[in-house]
Amino acid sequence: MTNSEIARVFEQIAEILEIKGENPFKIRAYLNASRVINQLGESLSDMSGENGLINIPGIGKDLSLKIKELIKTGHLAYYDELAGSIPQGVLELIKLRGLGPKKANMLYENFHIKSIDGLYNAILSNKLTKMHGFGEKTIENLKESIEEYRIFSQRFLYVFAQEEASAFIDYLKNMPYKLAGVIAIAGSLRRKMETVGDIDIVASVKEKDKQAFTERFVNYDKVLRIESTGETKISVILKSGIHVDLRIVQDEDFVYALHHFTGSKLHNEELRTLVKKDGYKINEYGIFRDRGIDNASNKVKVANEIEFYNVFGMQFIPPELREGTGEIDAALSRGIPELASEKDLQGIFHVHTTYTDGKDSLEDMVKASLKNGYKYVGISDHSVSAHYANGLDRSNLGSQIEYIDRLNDKYKGKIKIFKGIESDILADGGLDYDDETLSMLDFVIASVHSKFNMPEAQMTERIINAVKNPYTTMIGHLTGRLLLERKGYAVNVSKILDYASKYRTIIELNANPKRLDIDWRHIKEAVSKSVLIAINPDAHNVSSIYFAGYGVNAARKGWAKKADILNARSAGEVMKIFKGIRDYKLKLR
Repeated sequence: MTNSEIARVFEQIAEILEIKGENPFKIRAYLNASRVINQLGESLSDMSGENGLINIPGIGKDLSLKIKELIKTGHLAYYDELAGSIPQGVLELIKLRGLGPKKANMLYENFHIKSIDGLYNAILSNKLTKMHGFGEKTIENLKESIEEYRIFSQRFLYVFAQEEASAFIDYLKNMPYKLAGVIAIAGSLRRKMETVGDIDIVASVKEKDKQAFTERFVNYDKVLRIESTGETKISVILKSGIHVDLRIVQDEDFVYALHHFTGSKLHNEELRTLVKKDGYKINEYGIFRDRGIDNASNKVKVANEIEFYNVFGMQFIPPELREGTGEIDAALSRGIPELASEKDLQGIFHVHTTYTDGKDSLEDMVKASLKNGYKYVGISDHSVSAHYANGLDRSNLGSQIEYIDRLNDKYKGKIKIFKGIESDILADGGLDYDDETLSMLDFVIASVHSKFNMPEAQMTERIINAVKNPYTTMIGHLTGRLLLERKGYAVNVSKILDYASKYRTIIELNANPKRLDIDWRHIKEAVSKSVLIAINPDAHNVSSIYFAGYGVNAARKGWAKKADILNARSAGEVMKIFKGIRDYKLKLR
């Protein structure tokens, strides 16, 4: 089991213990262990030798034995016993935003509610209105949470689906003899959507190999259930819960099928409508001159998608842009830009270390950035108000600044280390620390980490006040969303972008795959307003530095070019931009 899976088991144990009203110290021990495990930079499996686990802070003898049992067997008898002592539906209830273990237990004891559907029906029938702790606002929020959960539970993060799809395709390709010509990911996963509902795979297979390839597909050891098998379409559900649809086509039809099943639906519909006027017909089997029948004599042959679009006098449209957001008109006028790519990134910002809630040391994060080919790295640990993350007081921040100065001397000519902070945006829009302290830093990322329930107008004004601050270099994770877990807070993004443009403030594209915030749907607007985007990994350990690549996916979906990305510039250019932002806003003050 992975660290995150073990941490989740301990978190669930704490939840069950709280439902059962167990000793709060015992509950806290499991929650603390879960937190510690999530922050480890090393695999528990590699540390499970003699006394290796006991030496981890917060992990004593009892918990280390439980970890070893999970690593060895994939199960924990204690957890299974606990989970069996309460209705399974009660555990499902606490997945809802705003419903903790105590309230879930109250619902079960008072109304025997043990499922999300049961809770939804109780809300609709007004059963909860007289129950203590369930006021009108709480009930309305619960209803909204249920609706969110029903949507979220049917979708998966891009990073998870990509890993599942890549492993499946590797399995399909790894065979004694070749059964398929080309195997490719299609659908929303190919378009790099932040979340996906399923995995689409297109494979070109000769008629004589169809049966063998189908058998190979359905016998994948991660398949939980076969949903359907046909001549050209096979559907399965993996043990992880994600659906996988396979489309089998002939070699000569592969390009058309890949385009069709990549989508999006809106892109395909707009393209079909456009080309119909010119006497063409498009479907998954080909491009046809529309003469009333789809046969070989009417079929237009293409070797790839570049040729596919060229048939209609269009530029190639990258899969990320195929969302019906103006890409077809742009392709007709040769207006598809050269999109930003991961190789454009020269450095990264928003990097945390063991000074606050990071898992690896500052120097280790620098070394990892250097190893990744970056020419600079911006360290930005949490500010003093972030008690939850051991935020730095002025003294500790000063010590870190001095340490970075020493490391800059040590790594001179190899990598530049920028001195920064991720400052909490306070309720009034102010930043942590006084101006004198902030002036010692090269950059400041200002982020909202508290009071998410402010009305939209108030939250918008709060962030605008931070934008205006001369020491705010960029705004971090603009809406605070956690994909498939938490909606962003109510905020007027367009208005903030107007002020970011006016005050030359950079907007972060937080590349953590759970965030991808700013949403790609707003990036095109940001770019149109000359707002620079910083693709930041929000890295808390050396392995999460690679998150920057997910940010590049989102930037591409937002039509961003290399010139639109802050960290596609050299260290010298970046420093000049940072200084220019501060000087400009100080003059406006």
